[in-house]
Amino acid sequence: MNRKNFLTTLGLVAGGSVIGAGGKDFKFSGKFDLPALEEELWPAIKDEFSFPTGYVYLNTGGIGSVPRHVRSLISDAWFQLESNPTPGHDLNKWNLIKKDVAALLGPGADISEIALISSATEGINIILNGLQFEKGDEIITSLHEHPALNIPLLNMALRKGIIIKTFEPDKSDTLNNIKLIGELITRKTKLIFISHRTTTTGQLMPVREISELAISKGVLFAVDGAQAPGSMPVDLKKLNVDFYTFSSHKWVLAPRRTGVLYIRKEKLETLAPVTVGAYSASGYKLKEGTLTFQPSAQRFEFGTENELLYMGLQASLKFITAIGIEKIRSHNELLSESFYGELQKLAGIELLSPSERMARSSMITFRIKDKNFNDVSNAMSKDSIRVRPVSENELNGVRVSFHLYNDRNDLDRALESIKKILKG
Repeated sequence: MNRKNFLTTLGLVAGGSVIGAGGKDFKFSGKFDLPALEEELWPAIKDEFSFPTGYVYLNTGGIGSVPRHVRSLISDAWFQLESNPTPGHDLNKWNLIKKDVAALLGPGADISEIALISSATEGINIILNGLQFEKGDEIITSLHEHPALNIPLLNMALRKGIIIKTFEPDKSDTLNNIKLIGELITRKTKLIFISHRTTTTGQLMPVREISELAISKGVLFAVDGAQAPGSMPVDLKKLNVDFYTFSSHKWVLAPRRTGVLYIRKEKLETLAPVTVGAYSASGYKLKEGTLTFQPSAQRFEFGTENELLYMGLQASLKFITAIGIEKIRSHNELLSESFYGELQKLAGIELLSPSERMARSSMITFRIKDKNFNDVSNAMSKDSIRVRPVSENELNGVRVSFHLYNDRNDLDRALESIKKILKG
C-alpha cells in the first residue's frame, strides 16, 4: 500500500484534512480503516516519516518525528489562517483538541481537567510554583529524573527552602519502590513527584500503588508523564494521580512546544495560578479589584497561542489513536524485548534497564564495560544510528528507544554497531 492510499484510509487526505474548506475546522472527517495485513501496516507507517535512507532513529525518548501528513496539514492551514488572523485561542476549537487529549488519558478524564501548555517542563513549573510550600517542607523524588524536574526542584530549594528527599529506584523489584518512598515520608512531606517511566532506563514505576500510599499519608502526588502517553495505554482515573504533565513532542509525535497538564478536578483549588493572562479568567474588573479564574484547568492557559502547533497535536493524536495505542505498545516492546534479549548474550554489556519484565518498556539502556558512554554514542552515530547518552545520576549509559516507525532492520543495525564497538 502506498503512502497516498494509506492516508486515504485514515481520512487524512481528500476531505479528511485537519482543516475544513474555511480553514478553521479542527475536526477530521473520513474513516480510520487501517490496512488489514500487519505486513502492510508498519511499512506504510514508516513511510510517513522523513528519515534519510540508511538512517536509524532510536531516540523517541528524546524527541519524536512529526508525520509527513501532519506537517503538510500545518503548512496548508498556515496560509489559510493568515487570511483571517486570530489570537489562536478559540474555546470551542480548544475543547475539541482537549477531547482528543482526554481520550488518550483514559476513560473518565475530562476536558475541564486539561490545560494545553508548551511542554512537560512548563507543567512541572506550574505544579511546583502553584503549590503553597513553606521553608522546611519536603518533596520526595527519585535519582533518575529528567533535568526538567531536577532543576525546578533545586530552584524551589534555593527560593523557598524546601527539602528534596531522594531514592534510588529498585530495578529488580519495582514494587519495592513503594517501600523506599514510604520510608522517606514524614509529617513535613507535602509532595511526591516522580516519572511514569524514567528517562534514564525506561523503568515503568508503580504509579497506582504510589498514589495509594500518597493518599493514605495525606501527601500530594505529581507525575512527569513525558515518556508514557503515545507509547502505552494511560488511565489517569485508575492511577488516581493529582497532577500529570507531559510533552507531546516525544511519543505522541506532535510539534515541539505542545504539551499537556492534567489536574484532577478535586485538586484544582490547591494549585494557585502564577503566570496568568487573557483566557485564564472568566471575568475581572480592574477598578473594583476583582478577578475570577476559569473554573477549570483553563486558568493555566494564557495569551496568544500558535494554534497551528495544537492543530498538529490533534492531527498526531488522531494518527496514533487510529493505529491503536495497545497495538503501538505491542509493536514497540516486541522490538525492545528482542533487543534486551540479544544484549544479554553479549559479553561486555551491562544492562541498566530493569531486570524485571513488568518494569521494562520500549526504552532500553545499557553500558559497555570499559567504554565511555559518549564514545559509544558517537561510534553508533558514525554508523548512522541515533541513540541517547545517559549522564543522569552518573549512569554513563546509552539509551535506545523503539517506536512505531522502527522495525527489525533498525534493531539489527543497532546490534551490529554495538558488536563492532565491542570488537574495538
